[in-house]
Amino acid sequence: MRSQPKFVSMICMALFLGIVVLPMVMMFGKSFAVDGSFSVDNYISVFTDGRMIGLFTKSLALSFLATIMALLLGVPFAFLMSRTDVPGKKLWQWLYLLPLCIPSYIHAIAWLSFLGPKGIWPTFIAGAFGLGTATIDIYNLYGSATILALSYFPFVILLALCGFDSMDRRLEEAAGLIHKPVTVFLRVTLPLVSPHIFSGAVLVFLFSLFDYGVPALLRVHVYPVEAVTQFSAFYNEGAATAQSFPVIIVGLILLGLQRRFMGNRSYVTLDTGSRKAVTFELGRAWPIAFLFFGLVITVSVIVPIMVLISRAGFPESYQVVFNNSLSEVTATMGRSLASATVIVLLGYFLSEMIENKPSFCTAGLDYMTLVPLAFPATALGIGLIYCWNRPATEIVYQSSWILISAYVGRFLPFAVRASNANLKQIGGSLKDAALLMEKRWWKRLLSIELPLATPGLVAGWIIAFILCMGELGATLLVIPPGQGSISLKIYTLMHYGANQVVAAMALVLVFVNVSVATGLAFGVRKFRPFRIAAAGQDG
Repeated sequence: MRSQPKFVSMICMALFLGIVVLPMVMMFGKSFAVDGSFSVDNYISVFTDGRMIGLFTKSLALSFLATIMALLLGVPFAFLMSRTDVPGKKLWQWLYLLPLCIPSYIHAIAWLSFLGPKGIWPTFIAGAFGLGTATIDIYNLYGSATILALSYFPFVILLALCGFDSMDRRLEEAAGLIHKPVTVFLRVTLPLVSPHIFSGAVLVFLFSLFDYGVPALLRVHVYPVEAVTQFSAFYNEGAATAQSFPVIIVGLILLGLQRRFMGNRSYVTLDTGSRKAVTFELGRAWPIAFLFFGLVITVSVIVPIMVLISRAGFPESYQVVFNNSLSEVTATMGRSLASATVIVLLGYFLSEMIENKPSFCTAGLDYMTLVPLAFPATALGIGLIYCWNRPATEIVYQSSWILISAYVGRFLPFAVRASNANLKQIGGSLKDAALLMEKRWWKRLLSIELPLATPGLVAGWIIAFILCMGELGATLLVIPPGQGSISLKIYTLMHYGANQVVAAMALVLVFVNVSVATGLAFGVRKFRPFRIAAAGQDG
C-alpha cells in the first residue's frame, strides 16, 4: 500500500519535533542550569523538600479522587446508554458531552457562586429559615475533586461507549444463553471494555493532575499552582520545571500502561457475526436510570448554567462584554479555529505514517504523540518560552503563533487517536482500492481518503476547538503583550470581584463552544452519518 509522499511526512515530522518535542527538551535542559552552570540542585530540592513531597501527595490525592468520582458517574452512564432500553438515548447521547463545553474553571466559578460564602444557596437558606450563615465549604480537596470530576467525566463515557460499541457482541450473546444478565456483564462485558474504561480514567487523572484553574480558585495548593507561582512570582524557571518532573513521570507511566492495555485492538469486526447489541430490559427500573441521567446532567450542566445566568443578571452585563471584551472573544475564536485545524491535519498525517508503515520507529512515534498528555500546561508553556523567546524567533514569540503552538502541543494527541481509529476502520483494502482508482496522492486524499475519515476528523476538531477555547494554564505563561484571551480575562476579572461580567463572559464562552460544536456536528451529519464517539475509539 502506497503511503503519503515523503515531503508531507517530513513536513509533519518537522512540525511535530518543533512544536512538541523541542520545547520539552529545552525545558529539561534549562532545568539543569543554575547561575549559568550545570546543577541538579533544583531536582534535589524537589525530592528532599518535605513541602514539595506534600504537594506531590496532595496532587495525586486530588487526581485520584476526581478520577474515582468520574468513573462512578461515567461507567454507569455509558452502560445504561449502550446496553439498556432507557428512554431518550439519542438525547442523552448529546447531552453528556455538554460538560466538556464548560471549561473546568468556569465550573468552579459557577459552583463558588452557588455554594460559596455569598452564594445563592447559603443566601437562600439563611433567608428562608433564618439560619444565619449556611455556607457549604468547597475550598478544599474534596470540593476541587468534585468539580474536576464534573468537568471531565464525559471522557470516561466517551471511551467506555467506544468499548461497548466496538466489542464483538456475539460473546455476550453466547454467555447470555447460560448466564444471568448480571453475570454476563461482570464476567464478559466489563472485562472486554475495561481497557477503554482505564483509558478514560487515565485522561481524567491527567487532566485533573495538571489543572491549574480549579485548585487556584478553590485555594488548594497543588503542583500546577506552585509551578506558576515559581515562574511568575519568583522568576525561577528551573525550579518550576523541576517541580513538574515527578508528575510528568507519573503521566508517562500511566500512558505506557494505557497503551499496553489497549494494545493493537482492532475496532472493526470483519466477519459476519451479529452486530446487534445485547440489550438489558430495565422494566420497572427505567425511572431510576432516567433519574440518574437527569441528576448527572443537572449537576454538571444545568446548575452551572443557571447559576451563571442568575449571576450575570441584566442585559447590561452582556453589553459590557461586547463593548469591552469583543476583541478577546474574536481573537480566542480565531486562534482556536486555526489551532483545531492544524491539530486535525497534523494528527491525520502523523496517523497515516503510523498506520501505513508499522515498524519500531512508527511505534515510537505513536507513543511520542501521546507524551504531551503527560506534560502539565505550565511545563509546556515554559518550554515554549525557552524555545522562542530570542531575537531570531521574535516573530513567533510576539504573535498568536506562540499560543497556537501551545494549543497544538497540548491537544494533538486527541486528533492522532481519532485519526488512528478511523484509519483502522477504513482498513488497508479500501485504501488499496482507492489507489487503483486514483494514482495522484492529493486527489486521492481529497476525494476518497478524507471523506472516509470525516467522522474522526470532525470529532477530533470539535474536541480540539473546545479545549483550545478554554485553555488557561499555558495561556497564562505565553500570551504575548497586547494579545487578548477570553479565558485569561475571565480568570483576571474573577480576582477583581466583577462577578456579573465574569458570569456573562463565561456564558458567552460556553455559547460559542456549544454553537460551533453542534453546528459542525449537525452540518456533517446532514451529508453522512456522524458519531462523535469516533474521537475516542483508539483510547
